[in-house]
Amino acid sequence: MIIECHQPLVLEIAGYLTESTHDFVAFYLASRTISGQVQLALQHIWRDLYARKWPAFADCLRFTGGAQDWRSLYQKTLKGRYECTLEVFDREKKIGFAMAAMPARVQYDYTVGAYIARYLSASEVRPETIPYADGHRLRFCPASARAQLQPGIAPKSGAGDMRVAYSEGGGKDLVPALPPYPCRVLEGTEGLRVGQGVELQWKMQMGSPFGWWYGKLEELRKDPGSRLAHATITFGHFPVTSQWYRLEVRFGDSELRPCSFGGYTGGIRATSEAEHRQWMRFFPREPVVF
Repeated sequence: MIIECHQPLVLEIAGYLTESTHDFVAFYLASRTISGQVQLALQHIWRDLYARKWPAFADCLRFTGGAQDWRSLYQKTLKGRYECTLEVFDREKKIGFAMAAMPARVQYDYTVGAYIARYLSASEVRPETIPYADGHRLRFCPASARAQLQPGIAPKSGAGDMRVAYSEGGGKDLVPALPPYPCRVLEGTEGLRVGQGVELQWKMQMGSPFGWWYGKLEELRKDPGSRLAHATITFGHFPVTSQWYRLEVRFGDSELRPCSFGGYTGGIRATSEAEHRQWMRFFPREPVVF
């Protein structure tokens, strides 16, 4: 009688039990009455179970619209049959990737209780096994960049469409007009403020995707009558005397540009307070020296 008359209480209990699939299933199967009452909210409960277990995967599925049956998705992901493109902080925990988030195809391997990250690169790279406890190292494409970069969504333009990209020698190369995420250049200069944390798109090789590199916006100059701007970014995980500490970047449109550090730069985005706190979890205890 209590269960039938107080359904919100039943659903509150069910939601509390989403910390554990075992506890939830035991509660759900406790009686026909409980099963009947919970049935109405079953998809929402499995969605919460999934998001608690694999938050970055859940962000991807919600954005791309790939979630229809969260219970089936839970089983599929648990068995290693779901994979998506995520960004990995502190790749392989190598100092060369300090304060960077690098794209990889990621799946969960229940046999070892870990994520398997296969990095997207122009050269062959061995997969990294990331312990489940290090799941905070994974994120889906930043929220403010999703509408423009369209992660997980195929471009609509023809495969033959091309655009110009500047090479390191000052020449020009033809590259696909709408490369798949995360190879697209983030356009625009909106939302940037001197002194705030920013993420810069940078890659070493033309054929590789961009990683996001965290720094602080030291100076910003917008070109009058143009959507282009010049920015000076400092990377505080390097010593002030390091050649890698300060970088000047021209950005705002869809073009790749050669970088004085080597490689190529794309766009710049501002970070939120929550994103800043997340980056600080990976800030090296000692300055990075090569």
